[in-house]
Amino acid sequence: MGRVGRVFAAVLLSALAGCGYHFPGEGNALPGGGRRVLVSRFENRTHSPGVENDVLEGLLLEFSRRGQFQVVRDQAEADLVLEGSITSLETRPVAFSKSDETLQYETIMTISASLRDPRSSAIVWRISSLRETDSYGAVTQTVVASSSAFLSQSNLNANDLNQLTDVQLSESQKREALDRVVENVSRDLYNAIVEDF
Repeated sequence: MGRVGRVFAAVLLSALAGCGYHFPGEGNALPGGGRRVLVSRFENRTHSPGVENDVLEGLLLEFSRRGQFQVVRDQAEADLVLEGSITSLETRPVAFSKSDETLQYETIMTISASLRDPRSSAIVWRISSLRETDSYGAVTQTVVASSSAFLSQSNLNANDLNQLTDVQLSESQKREALDRVVENVSRDLYNAIVEDF
């Protein structure tokens, strides 16, 4: 490689290093510069009791899994407090048979969240209307038991499907869809915070 090639390679490497490219959720500081965060229980504005506990557990698991920041239990120890609300949780039919029987449902969760400095009460970061969706089959014929999604995410096995009524299957699938929505909302909220998005 000649001198021009080496200079070009050096300039290219410098440009790539300075472009700020990195993988999502790998930032090293929270907005406002904090490292210790208190994750509070979100306000549940839905008609689904207990979903605030699912979201709290999902967020604690996500922060723990990533390990970049220390989760504290006492506000006096926190640099920042993550708080918010679950503004909606809906389940609606999205696919029907010829006889208008519901074949598939969609679960939709919307949350709003903020990071607050506990000393000054200043909001240092906020997101409104973070929305996650997931769909699920409501009858045995719509569940593909050999799919990778079913095999990796379902608590059921193919033999269970034939033994369940459509109502039992739908309720089981509904719970699993909610679990996936909570997991996704926790991941995306964490990424949005770390990316200061």
